[in-house]
Amino acid sequence: MPPIPSLTDREFSSYLRAARAGDEAAWRSLYDWLAPQILGFLRSSGLPDPDDVLGDVFLDLARGVKDFRGNAKGFRALVFTIARARRVDEIRRLSRRSEEPLDAVIHELAPAGSDPEHEALALVALDDLLEILGQLTDDQAEVLVLRALGGWTSREIGEITGRSAGAVEQLQHRATEALRELLEAP
Repeated sequence: MPPIPSLTDREFSSYLRAARAGDEAAWRSLYDWLAPQILGFLRSSGLPDPDDVLGDVFLDLARGVKDFRGNAKGFRALVFTIARARRVDEIRRLSRRSEEPLDAVIHELAPAGSDPEHEALALVALDDLLEILGQLTDDQAEVLVLRALGGWTSREIGEITGRSAGAVEQLQHRATEALRELLEAP
């Protein structure tokens, strides 16, 4: 099965049925559909090894996929919820080892296979982005990343994070104001 940029519920049901039956191509397609968004979410947290956490997310998903009931949007929300939980677990694990996740491996985030100049520019941009996100509260940064990378509504972010839509909107507003102040500072 080819990679899928977006899915109708009928197409999703077909991929899910095949994945549940052990079809590796269906799993690969579901992975290709969701992994870039999830990896972006995990990278925004500055985790030292977001690819490893991504693998854990999909292992959890594979273990629980037989119990999933819902459509493509619900499945995507489930994967983001698993990713959020894994992200929190990893940040806690790192803090017990007294590592700072945002400082750990910014240099590892450059796109593979690009020329050295492009990699250097990408690192500067990622470094700046992670530094700015690191100045927000964890909750503010999480809401902004879920909105930007996931394209979720306030209600959907609330479902993923266990907050009300109003609380999500307040966090987003505070984060936007904090970003504005940070970007306007000399």
